[in-house]
Amino acid sequence: MTHPSLSPDSRPSPAPISGVSHLQLVVTDVAASRSWYETVLGARRFAGGGPDDDYVALFHKGADVAIVLSQRARDAAAVPRVPLDHLAFAVADAATLQTWAEELTARGVAHGGVVDEFGRPSLQLVDPDGISIEFAAPHGSW
Repeated sequence: MTHPSLSPDSRPSPAPISGVSHLQLVVTDVAASRSWYETVLGARRFAGGGPDDDYVALFHKGADVAIVLSQRARDAAAVPRVPLDHLAFAVADAATLQTWAEELTARGVAHGGVVDEFGRPSLQLVDPDGISIEFAAPHGSW
């Protein structure tokens, strides 16, 4: 999508990004969220998470992405909640997604199964803070 005030010849160069560095989510219970993301993603702690820490940083090697879980202030009204519709992770294909859904079921993680979302296989879950998490395979990989 182009910006309406810019002609194709005057568009700025794309930012020199190579991927996602990290995601930082504000959660109500760092320990519970850590357990959930470790169980669902297989992410591993690389920083924080100690008894005096109000955050934990997890890393998923395959996606080369860090997820930082920060403790929400005790007075929730003091910290504005920024809406996040959902966080989606890419997977190779529908077969991989179905296998992962079965693994999550075996781990006791609630989900609605793999569904067709506009031609794309999708597995949708909700983390302990109500954040929607999706695993999505490419269109046409059924």
